[in-house]
Amino acid sequence: MTGRERGHLLGAFAAMVFVGASWGGNVPVSKVMLAHFDLIPLSAIRTTMATAALVLLLLAVEGLRALRIDVGLRRFLLLGLMMGGFFLIYTLGIQFSNPISAAAVQVAGPLVAAVTVRVATGLRFDPGFGVALALTVLGGLILGAGSIFGRGQVTLGGGEIVVLLSNTLWTFYSLKAQAWFDRESQLHRTYVASLSAMAWSILLALILVAAGWASSPFLETDPWIWSQLLLVAVLASGLGGYFWNVGASRLGVAVASLWVNLVPFFAVLWSMAYGFVPNLYQIAGGLVALSGVVYMQWRKLQTMRH
Repeated sequence: MTGRERGHLLGAFAAMVFVGASWGGNVPVSKVMLAHFDLIPLSAIRTTMATAALVLLLLAVEGLRALRIDVGLRRFLLLGLMMGGFFLIYTLGIQFSNPISAAAVQVAGPLVAAVTVRVATGLRFDPGFGVALALTVLGGLILGAGSIFGRGQVTLGGGEIVVLLSNTLWTFYSLKAQAWFDRESQLHRTYVASLSAMAWSILLALILVAAGWASSPFLETDPWIWSQLLLVAVLASGLGGYFWNVGASRLGVAVASLWVNLVPFFAVLWSMAYGFVPNLYQIAGGLVALSGVVYMQWRKLQTMRH
């Protein structure tokens, strides 16, 4: 393996660690935000904040010309529909879940992603993927056992299956974000999808608010709530989406999905700050799931050396 290849791979690992940390924080913060905002307007405000952050970053890094959209109207609309739909369905699942349980079921997300990738592309997986997948599923079972047998606040709320199945939509988005562009940067791809998702979510929010089926998000005046929303929008939806595309482009969507198993680990840490207390099952399950990620990346490094 050359120094450039090693740096390329280590950059992907660092990107996925950021994804795990930012998306882990997204789970408890979204749960708190849903007590102050209706689901659709929350998604619209959050996507708008994330898109604005990506626009500023893209301007600073690539200049004004990078804001042009050359992917075609149909693909532009579909990318946003997939990304926005995922945000909506995922947040809906969180609304009816305990935040730790919602993060716990995510360790089975790589299984959903693997099946989706296999069906959509027919590609075979990297060496060691089966062992890594088995470890992540085992970790998920341990985490799930914490919801059933553990003591304390961790319970199943019913929305966990919605959170898990939303991985299918995100996997399709991830595949198309790599296939539908030519040489555009991962930052540009994330910006295009986010801009489209913002348009879809704002349109839906305006319709619901005008019809009286949802409350305006601007009725909330607590600065702390808005600061938390801004933080999770920029870090999780904006930068998290960008670094996900970086990792997915270098590792492949199926392998990158294994790294999402860092989300429960970080979600437990973030949840503690918001008063959600984990138990031994969550800690043990997170470590087992993490071992699957470590094993997979060790095998990938070994393969690249030969």
